[in-house]
Amino acid sequence: MKQRLLYLSDAIETYAAMEQYCGQAHASNSHRIKQMKKLLSAAMKLELTEKQKICLMLYYLENQKVPDIAAQLHIRPTTVYKHLKKARLSLSKCAIYMNVLQ
Repeated sequence: MKQRLLYLSDAIETYAAMEQYCGQAHASNSHRIKQMKKLLSAAMKLELTEKQKICLMLYYLENQKVPDIAAQLHIRPTTVYKHLKKARLSLSKCAIYMNVLQ
C-alpha cells in the first residue's frame, strides 16, 4: 500500500513520514525524532478539532479515500476536504513555530 505524505513545511513531515524515517535514522537523530513526534502529537491534540484529527488520521495514517471517510463520518466529501485543509494549515503553523524554537 502506497504511503501518502503530508508536507507541513520544508523541515517537518507527517507522523507517518517520521515513522518511516525512524527506521532509517541514526542513533544521533533519535532524540530529535522523539521530540518532533511529541511536539506534533501535542499540536494535533491542542490545535485540531476532533473531526480534523479523525479525517487526518484516516486519510494519512490509514490511507482511506475521501469518499470512504465521508461515508464513515456521515458528512459530505467536500467537508472532509475542508477538514483536511484546515488541519494541514493549523499543523503547518505549528511546524513553523516549532522550527523557530529549535
